[in-house]
Order: sequence, then C-alpha cells, then structure tokens
Amino acid sequence: MRNYSKYFLFLGFALTLSAGGCGWAEPYVYAAGEFNRESSSFGKKLENRKKVSVCYNRGSATPRQVLELAQAECGKFQKVARFTGHERLKCPLFTPVTANFSCDKP
Repeated sequence: MRNYSKYFLFLGFALTLSAGGCGWAEPYVYAAGEFNRESSSFGKKLENRKKVSVCYNRGSATPRQVLELAQAECGKFQKVARFTGHERLKCPLFTPVTANFSCDKP
C-alpha cells in the first residue's frame, strides 16, 4: 500500500490557498511603510507624488491595467506617469512584479 499522506497534504494546501482567496490578485499601488505607525507621514494625506510603484501579477494583469492605475495615481496630482522600469520581489508573493513610474508634470 502506498503512502498517500504527501499527496493529501499537498491537496489540502492547494485547496486552502484557493479557498482563502490567495489566487490571482488585482494590481495595486504599492505604498512602502504604509502601516508603519512610527513614520512621520503615517495617517497623513499625500500632498505630492514624485514616483509610483504598481504591484501586479503577469498572469492576471495587463500592461494597460498597470499603466492606467499609475496614470490615475499620478493624475491626482496633475501629473502624468512615465515608466522607469521593473523590479521583482519588492511586492508580496502573489503580486511579485513591480512596475515603477515617475510622476512628471505634463
């Protein structure tokens, strides 16, 4: 008789992840230190933005979605988003790719 414990352990882990909503995540604006209560900017409204980082998963987000999100964020400050590059593993595991943009005056 085979030992199926590893199989059931893997299956249980996979089901837990999918049931827990840890599937494909939507792209979002990354805010480093967003929850750091000791930061001088904690709880204060952002008055200017020089750059924006968007975390996304290539399996669930299109380049257009990422750009639109960056444009919307820079647009809050009457600026336009200009792509500056990619990074990996700056964001959480399910959104491992970061698209970086500078927010420039039009």
